[in-house]
Amino acid sequence: MDTIKFQLVTPERTVLSEELISLTCPTPQGFITILPSHIPLVSNLVPGELHAKTQNRDFFVHVAGGFVEVKPGNRITVLADAAEHDTEIDIERAERAKQRAEKAMKEAKLSAEEYANMAASLQRSLSRINIARKRSRPRNPLAGDSTYTE
Repeated sequence: MDTIKFQLVTPERTVLSEELISLTCPTPQGFITILPSHIPLVSNLVPGELHAKTQNRDFFVHVAGGFVEVKPGNRITVLADAAEHDTEIDIERAERAKQRAEKAMKEAKLSAEEYANMAASLQRSLSRINIARKRSRPRNPLAGDSTYTE
């Protein structure tokens, strides 16, 4: 079976580097799924859930925006502004950021630019919260997950 050489990079770190069978990304036009032998493509990413699927495992990662590039030879690079695995998301921190953004947006003193920044912050927070809640599940030590707690 053909696979895709995938790398997800932020300014701080390489978040994921795997051989995938599919990748689903959030773009301004909606979600796109990329399979082996996809045509070359460059697209913006919007805050949302990136789903990377290998033969044996699925990865769910929040991306805060960036770019995806599909290159010839089954290679994909995602350059994300920020990214974190579903297991790394701090729901309480995301909730606090959401509340701050909502409060700031209600203030009449914001300039158009400040309002747009707060709306983007709110969108990122909501995405992180949704991913963490949707993907939160008991960890399974039999599946090699060392974060399992009872």
